Amino acid sequence: MKVQDRQNNVNFGIKLDTRKVLEVTSKKIFYSTGTDGIRDVIKALHPAPIKATGAKGYRYYADVYGAKIVEKYPDIAAATADVIKIANENKFIKKAELAQLLQPVVDRLGKEVDIII
Repeated sequence: MKVQDRQNNVNFGIKLDTRKVLEVTSKKIFYSTGTDGIRDVIKALHPAPIKATGAKGYRYYADVYGAKIVEKYPDIAAATADVIKIANENKFIKKAELAQLLQPVVDRLGKEVDIII
């Protein structure tokens, strides 16, 4: 097990921004510009550097890692369901307004989540 020490907080996985993780698990972009958030999470979780996503693309990796995260962390799974529900109820609002609506869901999990896959 690899131990990382960041800002005097010992964690046993990878600390990732909660909003970016929720973008991967829900496949709804509400915070990042394009696929930047999804790309950051995939690069952090993928065991080897991805040279080029090619035909699979980031959507494929988001499906793979999103399913693993949701399966292992029930709190993130519940938050993902809330994100999907809120996004589907408000289909035609701007991304910034959607981010404001989803802020209570993000606050419930915290600023960063510690993920081990």
